Order: sequence, then C-alpha cells, then structure tokens
Amino acid sequence: MPLDPTPEPTGERAEAADGLREQAAACRRLAVNARTRAGTKALDDLGNHFDERARKMDPSSQRK
Repeated sequence: MPLDPTPEPTGERAEAADGLREQAAACRRLAVNARTRAGTKALDDLGNHFDERARKMDPSSQRK
C-alpha cells in the first residue's frame, strides 16, 4: 500500500487541484478534434483521471 504524500497547505492543494482541472479541460478540448473514437475516448478518460485526482487532492473543490 503506497504512503500518502505529506499534506500540502490548503491553499496549495486548491491551487494544484485547479491545475489538474485545467489539464482535464484541455484533454476534453483536444478530444473534440481527435480523428478516431479511440483517441476521443482516451482523451476523455484522461480528463476524467485528472478530475478524479483533483477531487482527491481537494475534496471541497468542484468540477468547473
């Protein structure tokens, strides 16, 4: 079982979660222009992954 990293101060966690959400949004923007269904799905899945990481990092944050 991996150990949790040292908790960051709340402001830094919120900022990091926002960055992950920005990455998720970028993946979804790219998915719109993907040439294959597999590419679209992969980018959407990656966006979901970033959103999940953001949610775990800062549970009080919301998806934008």
